[in-house]
Amino acid sequence: MESGTRTAVGMPPGRLLTLADGIFAIAMTLLVLDLRLPEGGNVDLATQLVGLRSAFLTFVISFVVLGVFWFAHHQPFHFLVRVNRTLVWLSIGFFLGVALIPFVASVLGAHPDDPIAGMDPDLVRKVQHWIAVGPVIALVAIALAFVSPLASLLIYVALPVLFIAFNPVDAYLERLRQDER
Repeated sequence: MESGTRTAVGMPPGRLLTLADGIFAIAMTLLVLDLRLPEGGNVDLATQLVGLRSAFLTFVISFVVLGVFWFAHHQPFHFLVRVNRTLVWLSIGFFLGVALIPFVASVLGAHPDDPIAGMDPDLVRKVQHWIAVGPVIALVAIALAFVSPLASLLIYVALPVLFIAFNPVDAYLERLRQDER
C-alpha cells in the first residue's frame, strides 16, 4: 500500500444489501401464503375466489409497498463505499418493520371489516389530507428561502413537530377508546 493512500473503514455495502434482499424476498414470499381457498365446502370455485378478494387485495398492496421499500432502501447504497455500525443498525430496525408486514397483511386480509384491523374511511381521509399538508408546507418553505432563509429553516424545524404533535391518528384512537367505555 502506498503511503498517503486512505482505505475505507467499515463493512462493504454489498453485505447489508444482500441481507436486505434476503429479508425482502422472504417477506414478499410469506405474503402469498395467506392466499388459500377454504377447506371443503360445496361452494363453487368462482365464489371461493371472490371470497379471497380482501386477502388478495391486501397481498397486492403489501407486495407493492415492500417493492417500494426495497427500492428506496437500495438507492442510497449506490453512493456508498462502506457502511458503518449506525447505518447497519438503522437498517436492521427498518428490516424489523419489513418483517412484520406479512403479519399485518394477514390480519388485514382475514378481518377486512374489523375497525381494529382495517381502516375507518374517515381516518383514511384525515390521514390523506394530513399527509398532503407536508409537501405544501415544504413548497412554501422553499419559496420563502429566497426571501428569508431563517424563516424557511424555522418552517423545516417546525414541520416534524407539527406532524408529531397534531397527528390525526392519535385523536382517532383516543375516540375509539372513549367509544369502548
